[in-house]
Amino acid sequence: MEAVDTTGAGDAFNGALAVFVAEGNGIHEACRKANRAAALSVTREGTSPAMAYRSEVDSL
Repeated sequence: MEAVDTTGAGDAFNGALAVFVAEGNGIHEACRKANRAAALSVTREGTSPAMAYRSEVDSL
C-alpha cells in the first residue's frame, strides 16, 4: 500500500478505536484494528470517502 492522502487518518483511527472498544476488544487489540482502518484511509483521497468499510479492515 502507498499513502496518497493522510487527511483524516486520525479520525479514522479514533472512530475505529471507539467501535472496537465498544465491541469489547481489549485496548491493544482495538488499537491494532484501528491502525488497520487508518492505514486503509491514507490510501485514498479525501476524508469521508476514504474511510474503510468494516469488511476491509477485517480482511487486512
